[in-house]
Amino acid sequence: MPTKELIIQEGRYYSQADEKAFYDRLNELRCVKSVRGEPDGLHVALSSPPTQMQLRELIALLYRYGLDMRPLASLRTERNAAWFANDRKKFWHARVFGKSKP
Repeated sequence: MPTKELIIQEGRYYSQADEKAFYDRLNELRCVKSVRGEPDGLHVALSSPPTQMQLRELIALLYRYGLDMRPLASLRTERNAAWFANDRKKFWHARVFGKSKP
């Protein structure tokens, strides 16, 4: 897989330890190759497609810190679509994929 990169808008950290906890948790994911801050956001390079557990961790991390979850939509695959993208009842669905039209 060519390196996939997510660009995430950072939020507010309430202490240095809080910021460190965010970065530590992000960097602990085996699918994360590198993380660097740029003027347009936090660039998260992935070395491989995230496993279901890793994608759930990314969802939880962005949700916990109140960050824009839309960049995660690019991680939808045929393999994960059933639980990640197609189940509109999941708490993250609208935050990742937007609200569906009535």
